[in-house]
Amino acid sequence: MTPPPKITLKDIADETGVSLMTVSRVLHGKEGVGQEIRKRVQETATRLGYTKNRDIYPITQIHSPMTVGVIVPHLSNTIFPQMIQSIERVLGLQRYHIFLFCNYNDPLKEYRDISALLERQPSGIIWAPLHISKSLKAAKLICKRQCPLVFIDRKLPNIETDSVTVDDFEGARSVVRHLISHGRRRLAFFCPDEESYVSIERQKGFEAALQEAELKPYCILNVGTDIEAGRRGIDLLFEKESLPDAIFCFNDPLAVGAEMELLARNISIPQDVMLAGFSGTIECEISRVPLTTVVQDADRLGTEAALLLLNRMLNPHLAIQYEQRVIKTHMVIRESTGTLPVEHP
Repeated sequence: MTPPPKITLKDIADETGVSLMTVSRVLHGKEGVGQEIRKRVQETATRLGYTKNRDIYPITQIHSPMTVGVIVPHLSNTIFPQMIQSIERVLGLQRYHIFLFCNYNDPLKEYRDISALLERQPSGIIWAPLHISKSLKAAKLICKRQCPLVFIDRKLPNIETDSVTVDDFEGARSVVRHLISHGRRRLAFFCPDEESYVSIERQKGFEAALQEAELKPYCILNVGTDIEAGRRGIDLLFEKESLPDAIFCFNDPLAVGAEMELLARNISIPQDVMLAGFSGTIECEISRVPLTTVVQDADRLGTEAALLLLNRMLNPHLAIQYEQRVIKTHMVIRESTGTLPVEHP
């Protein structure tokens, strides 16, 4: 069946007897047209079945009053997909639509994504900022537009807004204490090559646990955040005179990569090197040697961030105090670190 011809502005102009320019002004919400003509044009457009082709209009002309932007660093091997699902579940019940942006750990793309999002005039933004300093410019842009903002998973300390994070410091300290309790004394930390709120907090937790045991870090390697970075970290360790006897990784993908490379080099886990990650992704459970990790409640992170933002969007004129919600983590012990010792320091 041949589809019906698309109704154009000229069709409406011919039907109403007004100029093409006048029809365009009415249908694009411009001023300078009398009420009687405006009504006639609008009624004719509806009767003929006219629809706008949004793609031909500049993004600055598109106002999306029931949309929320969600900006995350990456999606694979992380807890972010589950967080996004929880955000969409909560906001979807209120008929909000989600604009999802993934910047792949690129600060420049992060800024460009946020700039493009703000041109759409969203109702609010939920954002996991990449970098302590490099993300600051984008944050100030959001604040300047007075767009409701909630930080999720990580935050920028100098920006006053709502946030939902986990206790990264205590989570890291607990897993490093666990490694030390098994007699490990040469502990390495694999972390990102860019400073973020979470990387700083987890490194502080790593160092605090060592300090309590009167130990110093064997080494801290800024390698990245993905599986390949974990493998690269092991390569760097083999350039040293000896290996650490335990490695704590900033996140699970790093731990998975480190495990793959250690096993490829016939290093026994946990006998030779104990290994632990942070996040609680399924990859840790199904690894060749199941990995000990610190579990973040991704569902709760997304739910609480969505509820905080919803409260801001529904009450734009109320002076509501900013909330900094911190969610506790828990450790799941698996074969990569052996069993839980009788006494935990």
